[in-house]
Order: sequence, then C-alpha cells, then structure tokens
Amino acid sequence: MKKSSLLLLILLSALGGFSQDGKTKADRSNSWALEPMNLHWLDRIDNSEKYFEWSDEIWYHTSVLPMIPHHTWKYKGGSEPVFFKPSPLQLTNRTTVTPPKYAFRLYPLFDMEAGIDIDSSGTRPLYTLGLGAAAEFKSKRWYLSAKLLPYTTDAPYVADSIQRNHGMDAGTTRPIIDQLYQRSEFTALFRPNRFFTLMGGYGKHFFGEGYRSLLLSDNASAYPYARMETSFGSIKYVNQYNIWNDNSVDPANKSQDRMKFSAMHCISWDVVRWFNISIFESVVWQYQDSLVNRGFDLHYLNPVIFYRPVEYGQGSADNVILGANTSFKMHRGHVLYAQFVLDEFLLSELRARSRWWGNKYGLQLGYKTNALLDSQLYVQAEFNVVRPFTFSHKTSTLSYGHLNASVTHPLGANFWEVLNIVSFQRKGDREKKLRFTNKLTWASFGVDSNATSFGQDIFKPYSFRPDDFNQKIMQGLRYNVMNEHFIVEYPIVKGIGLYANLTYNYRMAWTKYATAHEHYLLLGIRTRLWNKYTDY
Repeated sequence: MKKSSLLLLILLSALGGFSQDGKTKADRSNSWALEPMNLHWLDRIDNSEKYFEWSDEIWYHTSVLPMIPHHTWKYKGGSEPVFFKPSPLQLTNRTTVTPPKYAFRLYPLFDMEAGIDIDSSGTRPLYTLGLGAAAEFKSKRWYLSAKLLPYTTDAPYVADSIQRNHGMDAGTTRPIIDQLYQRSEFTALFRPNRFFTLMGGYGKHFFGEGYRSLLLSDNASAYPYARMETSFGSIKYVNQYNIWNDNSVDPANKSQDRMKFSAMHCISWDVVRWFNISIFESVVWQYQDSLVNRGFDLHYLNPVIFYRPVEYGQGSADNVILGANTSFKMHRGHVLYAQFVLDEFLLSELRARSRWWGNKYGLQLGYKTNALLDSQLYVQAEFNVVRPFTFSHKTSTLSYGHLNASVTHPLGANFWEVLNIVSFQRKGDREKKLRFTNKLTWASFGVDSNATSFGQDIFKPYSFRPDDFNQKIMQGLRYNVMNEHFIVEYPIVKGIGLYANLTYNYRMAWTKYATAHEHYLLLGIRTRLWNKYTDY
C-alpha cells in the first residue's frame, strides 16, 4: 500500500500543474525565461550546453548563478521583447512563440538514501529519510517558488576539515529536534521590463564558472537576501544584500547567534560572445559592534559605489572582499576559466616576498568541456589555492561565513586542492539514459591548534596568529585528503528532478601521525535541488 501510494504521488507530480491555455509540461519547460536554473552540479552537467554555447539571441552570463537568461529576441514584426524561453529551433526559425499567461504546479521532494559506512572501527548503517513539497507559479513577469524538505539523517560528518559541525548537517542549519533537519528555499522574482530583474527570498547563490567558487558559493546554509540584476546589451550588473548569522559563541544555542549583513555587487561583461570578464566586490559588517547597534548600514545600499572608500569614510573596520572572474570559450564546448579573490595585501610586502600574514588572496584555474565522444563525455579539471587568514577578520562576526560554514570554499583558507570530474551519458533520449559520473578531489590544508590560528578556520580571529611573517600555505598540522565519488544516476521523473542513484564514496585522510580510510555505499532516490558538499 505504501509503495503504491508513493508511485501515485510521483506520477501525479509529473502531471500536476496547470496553465491557462492548457499547454503540456513539455511545452512549458521551454516557455519561461524567468525561472532560475538549478544550482545542482549534476544538473549543470546535464544542461552544460547552456553554459558552453553562445547565442546571437540570448545572453548567457554563465558566472552569475542561478542563471536567468537575458533574451534580446523579438517577435516578428514588433519590438516587444520576449520574456519567455523559446527552444533553439524556434530561435533559429524566428517563429512566434505563444506562451501561456500563467502556470502553477505542486510536486513532491525526496531525499531518501540507505547504505553502509566501512572504516577501521567496523561497519555501520547509514540513512537519510526526507520527504517534502514544492510549489511554483510562473507568469510573464513573475516567478514564485517555495520548497521545504524536512529530513532525518544518521550520515557521518566531516569533522577534521574547516570546523566541527556541532550537530549541524552539511549545507543546512541546526536540527529542529534531535536528528531532524530541514532544507528550504523561497524565491520571488519580478521582471518589470527588459532591463531589470528583481529577486528576493531565502536561498543560495554562486559566482563563478567552476565547481568551487572563491567569491560566493552555495556551501553554507540558505539565508535571506534581496537581489537586483540589471541587463543591458552584453553586460549584467548584480546587486545583492544578505542577512547572515554567526554562531561561534555557542553553536548549540540559537539565542546566542549574532546577526551580520553582507552587500555585494558583480558586473559581468561579455567582451565578445566567447570571452567574459567579471568584477566582484563584497563587504561584511556586524549588526552590533562595541559602540552601537548599526543594523543595516544604508551607506552600502547605493548600487553604484565601491565599498572600500565607504568603509574608510565611516572609520569602520568592515570586511571587504574583491575578486575577478574570467572565462574563455576557446571553441563551442571548451571553456578555460579563472578566478581571483583578494582580501587584503601590501604591495611592499609582496615585493619583499616576506610572506606577510596580511597578504590574503586565492586563485582558481580550470578547464571544462562537453564536446568529447560526440558530446557524450563531460570532463572538468580545476585547481584552487587560498592563502592563510583569507576571509577571516578580527572577530567571527566579520568573517566571510554564515552559520559556521564558509560561503566560498568548504575548506576556508590555508589550502590547495585539485579536482577532476568525468561524466558520461549515452547520446539519444536523455530522458531515459543512465549517467555515470566520477569525481575525484585531492586537497592539502593546515589545521589550527586550540590556542593558535594558522589561518584555516575563518571564524578564528586573525590576532591569534603565531607570527606576522613567513606565513605559508598548509602551515600548521597538515592534513591530506583524497575523496573519490562514483555516482550512477537514472531519471525517474526528470521534469521534477527526481533521480535514482547509486553512490560509492572512498575517503582517505592522513597526517604525519595517522591515516584513516572510509568507504561509503549508498542507494536511494533524490530530488536534484541543493548541493551538499562532503567531498573534502
């Protein structure tokens, strides 16, 4: 009875939803330009053509995620811009699109896995049980979405990397009760005209072309935000304002959380269709400092200012992060990309090669392609390195993090990492094809002692450093981690992102004192919705 009810629910979800003109789900999937694309890394591989190709009709700013395409295509014989997403065939033939006026659907969310964990101490069972719901409303100028997924899990935590999780599951918040957690997201999006897209709610974002981001990633838990995207020609300008929290005082006690705010903006410019440059700036400030309750600082609300002069002008010591991102589409299906983040530096100390602690920066280099074996094979290689103390500040309320997790790379700082992704899916009807994916990460990082910060834990004040000079990457107790994931996925209901998956994960971590091996084997069904980074 339970199995039949579950199957019925899945089938109803595939059909559930309606539009005013009665279009089918398949028609609607190509009818909306306002719907943000999925952030899940496997979904980005499935839809990699949108991240690799360029079009004469659509501007894809592929380093601003979730991606919302900006269309310059117009109806035949008129100047009214199209706010819906025509198929590539329709774009090629320049035919008129007649989208529905609105659509609504309600569908279930799943996160159900079971398996085993094998390590030196023996074998133990693992499980994750989650069932939730999502609702979406779409119209010409509006997109509204709400998702809620409560779940319980007994999965292991990565406790020897950036921080102890203090009973928190990766990528989410504290348990509601015991081991019951929840993931949620709310999005309200409005496009009043062809230039502006207004967005707000509770969710996550990502800046960059890589698997990781050193500017802003979806590693931490969701947060309230307001966002405005301005698109004109080949340029997209993004303003975003976030509410984050610091729980370093007592991670188990929510009443001890301290609120902080962040503001960021990014300008993405397609110099030509195949070459993009993006400039990024962010500032973090605390809700309450030692003198006054600052609240939301209105000085940072101006969408066209540089944050650093404002910070100096107020005499404050907020945390300003600068960055740049670039991508070069060498040929359709091949992309070289790079990212640079700058927290702080002194040119004189750089020239002196003194390894001054305050020279805080990071670099990402990568290559990805979906053009091998007749577009059946996706390959990505990436290198990330971040110097000690990057993203940290004099207090944890000014660190570049949210709820005990970095909002960039999961390792925080003081590390280097190499990763490789190879994914294969037979050409043909991708609605029914298995996808085989292998992801390998290799990282080295130096962890802190209880009293001294060697620069990896971004929530420790940088005043806890051992010295001002000769600060090297991977200083402290050096950890080396190799993490291998092999994933087989089969689409159950692709329209709602529901997949059956088989995952094998091997993790080896070693220091000069000890080596640990762990094997995980998991089988389940899951909605591709949120990334959960445990690959470090």
